[in-house]
Amino acid sequence: MSFVLPVDDNDVTILGIMASMEISAAKEFSDFLNNQFSAAGQPDWFEEVRHYRKALGAPFSYNSANDLRFVLSEAAQPDSQIWHLIPNMNQMWVNAADNLRKKLNQLHHQQLRPDLNTLFQISSLFQQVTESPGLDVASWARAVKSRVQAILAGTFEPPQVLDPEPPKPEAVRAIEQNYATAQREFEKRPPWGAKWKGPKPSRKLSVDRNTRDIYDENGTSVKGELGELGDQVTEIWLRYYPRGGEVWVDEDGATMGYIKGTATMIGWFGAAPDEDADTVRGFVLPREYEFTGVDIMDLESRSMLSRNTEEPILEHLSSLSKKLPKGAKLNITDYGDLFVPVIEGEPMRVNRMHKGIWFPGQLPG
Repeated sequence: MSFVLPVDDNDVTILGIMASMEISAAKEFSDFLNNQFSAAGQPDWFEEVRHYRKALGAPFSYNSANDLRFVLSEAAQPDSQIWHLIPNMNQMWVNAADNLRKKLNQLHHQQLRPDLNTLFQISSLFQQVTESPGLDVASWARAVKSRVQAILAGTFEPPQVLDPEPPKPEAVRAIEQNYATAQREFEKRPPWGAKWKGPKPSRKLSVDRNTRDIYDENGTSVKGELGELGDQVTEIWLRYYPRGGEVWVDEDGATMGYIKGTATMIGWFGAAPDEDADTVRGFVLPREYEFTGVDIMDLESRSMLSRNTEEPILEHLSSLSKKLPKGAKLNITDYGDLFVPVIEGEPMRVNRMHKGIWFPGQLPG
């Protein structure tokens, strides 16, 4: 497989590189292990590992050694049958492997925004996992990281004429297609605080900070249309318009307002369509967090959520203490969906946050 480097922030190219790295790393690991076990007279080693894991009652959903998730999972097991064959293995490798498995799971569930920051994260993890055993993908990952840094810094000048791209493997095309579908869903109604998509809605309303009420163009209160959600919707809109302001409501209830001159999604006139669902929506922010048992720590800045919010957070932290163990790792999406990252399958939301109860500047709005 050709080792391609990005020349800009094109999302299709970025998706292709991430998927291709996964395929290449899986093949290199598989070939390496097949050679090692064949030399030891164990050509059926993968089936032996499968039977061993199932005999222990452990889940085993992998169909071949060409699945990178299998290698990352099996090598990290305390009773691993392949650990001793991979050179330079240590706990740092295990940590990187676990993180990469979580990121790849998010990639396959269209939860990673296909941008340069995500590509930097993924290539960093690929480098950590493939460098110790000396795989060729490690050199590619290092080159990708370097190129991404140059693009972000504005020091990279793309070539005038690019070589034609080689045909893409089916797995790469599938991931790109899944992301295209996810992007169309995003464009229907983006996260609160993100740029509005589509034409300006026709129904114009206004929210008043003094009366905490919502009015139509004739000055008549329409808050009663919302029933028991009236106060909640009003407070959400006032979060974006502390002094009050004008909003426009579409036919499905999605609400637009102008924030510093930019048309912005600010909520719903009524309940959001997926208000009661526990599935995770949107793209994962490129940051990691940890629940301390009483607070949430941003692992990059080491800052605590309770000391960095505009609005009270203790009620939310108390709710999380009943759901999460101390030390649980957390991610959040641009929709404000907080969840525990999982290695396989789809994660479930543990809480819905918004910019007023999250670290400043990290959520849209």
